[in-house]
Amino acid sequence: MDEASLLSWFGHHFPGSVLVRPGPVKDIVAAPGAYALVLRLARPLPVERPGMSGMLAPGRYVYAGSARGGGGIRARLGRHFRKDKPIHWHVDQITAVADTMLALAIPDGSECAIVERLMQSNKFHVPMRGFGSSDCRACPAHLLVRKEELS
Repeated sequence: MDEASLLSWFGHHFPGSVLVRPGPVKDIVAAPGAYALVLRLARPLPVERPGMSGMLAPGRYVYAGSARGGGGIRARLGRHFRKDKPIHWHVDQITAVADTMLALAIPDGSECAIVERLMQSNKFHVPMRGFGSSDCRACPAHLLVRKEELS
């Protein structure tokens, strides 16, 4: 699934989703909702977090997140797109080094619905159980990788 296909897929499954590219995000809705970060790693990334360690292989990943606090989706994506930030969330380790990154904002959306639909497509796989979902009881992870990029 190339970028255009992925965007088309999201548009079909999440009507009203908005493409967001890195840079100023002032035009993005400040409402609560969910988002899908599409990230590409050019080289392996060692992950070391409390209770989790492993290696993420090069490839294209999708991280499903929520933005329910102040500033909503705008504030959260603005933070994710910044390279110079303290590492707080699991995904910060990836956003700090990702080659390319874009997002799809889904006002009033659910990060778990994003994960569920991507997994149902049979094109994605969980690369590291629990990544980004330490507070979620429904999903095995909120980070997924394209299956053909697992080898």
